[in-house]
Amino acid sequence: MTDSCLVQSYDLIVSLSHAEKAFLHSLEEQPTDFNAGDVIAAQASHCDQLFVVSQGWCISEIADDTGQCQIIDVHLPGDIIGTREVAFARRLSTLRAVTPTTVCPFPRRRLNTMFRDAPRLSGVFVLIAMQREAILSERIFDLGRRDALARVCHFLLEIQERLKDSCTVDGHEIQLPLTQQHLADTLGLTSVHISRVIRRLREMGVVDIKRGQALILDPKRLRVLARKNEEYLELDTSWIEGTSALTVSEAMLDGFPDAPVAEQPPGE
Repeated sequence: MTDSCLVQSYDLIVSLSHAEKAFLHSLEEQPTDFNAGDVIAAQASHCDQLFVVSQGWCISEIADDTGQCQIIDVHLPGDIIGTREVAFARRLSTLRAVTPTTVCPFPRRRLNTMFRDAPRLSGVFVLIAMQREAILSERIFDLGRRDALARVCHFLLEIQERLKDSCTVDGHEIQLPLTQQHLADTLGLTSVHISRVIRRLREMGVVDIKRGQALILDPKRLRVLARKNEEYLELDTSWIEGTSALTVSEAMLDGFPDAPVAEQPPGE
């Protein structure tokens, strides 16, 4: 069985049993591909699915009646999207592909099965949801208390740390397929201001950003300029590590006709 998107996402946080992998696989529907710029799910549309990013980058953005836009989230491979919106009938934001993107949707109603039958996997889901809230809280601090230079530096370090988790960082060079307008709409600045900050960081010998890549030239200086809070990306799994791993039965997977039932390894 090929690992599902959810399995790949959970595997970044905890070690999964064979049965847990089969269970997570059962929650998903078939992967869907999108082109850069495509709307994956529109603001105010019916909220009946979550998504896991398999490949590519996405953004969540909120727009008002005048067309003013604020990017509230940047989603990377392995991210689960929609943890904040499961409580609402309508989507709070528009989910848009920044690059060619593959997402794996899974119906919100299937969370009921996980919450009922898989407390350890449910605990990991809570961890993921709370980390999204921590990232959003840090972004609020950005907008209220960091200057433009610190906001950009902090954002670059955050992206670097998150990409490390999915093993998509090459030394001090990180992918950055966001335009200056994307950065502006994320950090509450203008694209002109972003351009000035990028030029200043290049002149200072700290970071060189061009052609969808950011090369970190002076990591120590970047961290000082960012005034970075370290804690919000460091998940504590200790409180769920002692929870028993799931043993999946055919009955638990009933209602998911396409779900594979994994063979149980000896002793599991």
